[in-house]
Amino acid sequence: MDAAMSIYEEEGYHAITMDKIAERAELSRAALYLYFKNKEEILVSAIVAHADYFARVLNEVYDNRESTKQQLLEKLWECFQKFYEKDPATFTAWQYFHQSDVIGNLSPELRDILHEAGAKVVALQHKIVQYATAEKVFIDWDYRALSEVIWSSFLGIIYIERSKRVLSRHGHLESTQDVAKRVLAQGILNVCRKDGDQNAS
Repeated sequence: MDAAMSIYEEEGYHAITMDKIAERAELSRAALYLYFKNKEEILVSAIVAHADYFARVLNEVYDNRESTKQQLLEKLWECFQKFYEKDPATFTAWQYFHQSDVIGNLSPELRDILHEAGAKVVALQHKIVQYATAEKVFIDWDYRALSEVIWSSFLGIIYIERSKRVLSRHGHLESTQDVAKRVLAQGILNVCRKDGDQNAS
């Protein structure tokens, strides 16, 4: 899986072949086919393993939700950062595989595997945000929509910053994330909303 992901990172999805994976992994082509039928199976296996890691860190936040109640937005964002930083190539591959034209070309079995992995982490994100909403840490809004806004903000920043590094070799990932968290906090956290209302008056 590591060999496949390194080729993906260096050359892109369409450049990956079973021959290249076998060569990079120092395996015979026959040995590789004992474990995987095609490159899609290899990449999906890597994605699922990465999703399992994401689920573990999200579950840890949920298990500790009462003691970190006032820091849940920060803790959730930290989960996203850990998910990305642990393996940026697999992170981007997961998003790539969720494009309609790509997922449409996968076998039904692989589509189901991806769906199950994604559904598990989405459910955990929802549980965290639902708890924060119920405890009035977050604003009283649909927890699923809030969860999507937080995740989409992180995802958008990652893709913009990765594109900037490719084009100019410069990026501002940390500072952009800091601004995003501050902006989200102003709109999502009840305490910030109240403080802002008081200051405005």
